[in-house]
Amino acid sequence: MTELITIIRRRRGWFDLKLSRVWNHRDLLLLFAMRDIKVRHKQTLLGPGWLVLQPLVWTAVFTATISGVAGVSTGNQPAPLFYLCGLIVWSYFSQIIFTTSQVFIANEHLFSKVYFPRIILPVSALLSNGVALLIQFVVILIFAVAYGWMGKIDGLSWRILLFPIVVVQLAAFSLAVGLVLGASTAKYRDMGFMTPFLVQVSMFVTPVLYPFSFIPERYRTLTSFVNPLAVLVEESRWCFLGHSHLEANQVIASVLSTLAVLAAGVIVYQRVERTVMDTI
Repeated sequence: MTELITIIRRRRGWFDLKLSRVWNHRDLLLLFAMRDIKVRHKQTLLGPGWLVLQPLVWTAVFTATISGVAGVSTGNQPAPLFYLCGLIVWSYFSQIIFTTSQVFIANEHLFSKVYFPRIILPVSALLSNGVALLIQFVVILIFAVAYGWMGKIDGLSWRILLFPIVVVQLAAFSLAVGLVLGASTAKYRDMGFMTPFLVQVSMFVTPVLYPFSFIPERYRTLTSFVNPLAVLVEESRWCFLGHSHLEANQVIASVLSTLAVLAAGVIVYQRVERTVMDTI
């Protein structure tokens, strides 16, 4: 009988992720994702219904206050759809940040006792929150069909098929920022107090409550590089509503920024991972 032996060696290089080991632990990846989903909705009356209710309530509030009372333009688009498109992108981003920023602290009991690729836990957050994004995507489809039937928008088109590409970049950027915050929080607990504040600020510096066109044209490319989430929100609205003020250079800037932050996140996460159990 052949015995399976796993040899654990010290990491070498900045990008020594050993993705093959992550694939070999794919069952553990799914297990962590399922755990997150079950824990999140355990002992709740509505269960997954909260995934639908929360964005609908926020959409109603923003429609009544931001669009109705304050009179902020939504670019001639139906306000409920306009806010929903922005909210599902921002909500996915914020949930990933909250989860991954506490990855070392919340899973200290696992990291200190069992070996497995540490990157699995942040990646599992992408999957568990992806379920919420999928449910909210269906809600937007229903709204889009209803508004298309009423003649207020053009209705669904081939653009919907490009939304998964938006989600891929959204997941990469969310993971990148989460890895940086997770590594920082493990060493400096102050970041745990700052993270909720930073997430709330991100809603206002990202065109969730206002159109991308509100950003002065000369600053749009810089904004796209500094905050790729702004482009992702606008791209999601283009997929569902068909209107966008984005230019090719702004999309390219957001992609390059996402890759740069992801590389930085992986480097920082790996460096902290080596010694974090000695200091946490």
